Amino acid sequence: MVCNSGVGLTPRINGAQHHFSAGGLYNGLVLLVDDETRSYWDHITGQALHGPLAGARMPTWGVQLTTVGHALERAPDLLLFRSRQTMTARVLSWFLSRPFVRNTMPPGFRKTMGAPDHRLPEMEIGLGIVAPDCQRFYPKVDIATGIEDHWQGRRLHIRMNPSDDVPYAAFTDGHRPFQLFTRWYGFAYSFPACSIYHAGPHRPVQ
Repeated sequence: MVCNSGVGLTPRINGAQHHFSAGGLYNGLVLLVDDETRSYWDHITGQALHGPLAGARMPTWGVQLTTVGHALERAPDLLLFRSRQTMTARVLSWFLSRPFVRNTMPPGFRKTMGAPDHRLPEMEIGLGIVAPDCQRFYPKVDIATGIEDHWQGRRLHIRMNPSDDVPYAAFTDGHRPFQLFTRWYGFAYSFPACSIYHAGPHRPVQ
């Protein structure tokens, strides 16, 4: 994903399955809308922001982003499923993705966004680690040589996967925390109280 904000969502609310599609933009991020109630949902936190289900929350889980080439190396018989898109949808998708490739915002995104968090450049890419009471952003440039950090009393290892150039975080026992390979602006809007990891003696700072 060129916008780097993939999250897994379980689409069951109060025991009932719901069906979702893109419903708009807020803070430069896609808002989901469900067919059943027309409520609008934050696609990173899984929380309903507006509509009959406002305040409800879907379970979220981390998605390890990768490339098609690396996935096929690991599973040569892997099947690829993708939805059929109209020509209009394909053209629109290409039109919106090109600015992200150039580290700029697509037309219209800026109008949906609030005041930026200037602690980092808004298009900076990195790995965000999320827990209910703590969130931290690790710029990709600092992950290049690997990071050892302490996360809520546990040792956290953050590495680059050389096969697909995508960072990942894992505890010593192999368990992986909820993590997002994302751009700074999206992480900062979703978790405004997050800290930032900086290499050197003054590492995590607000």
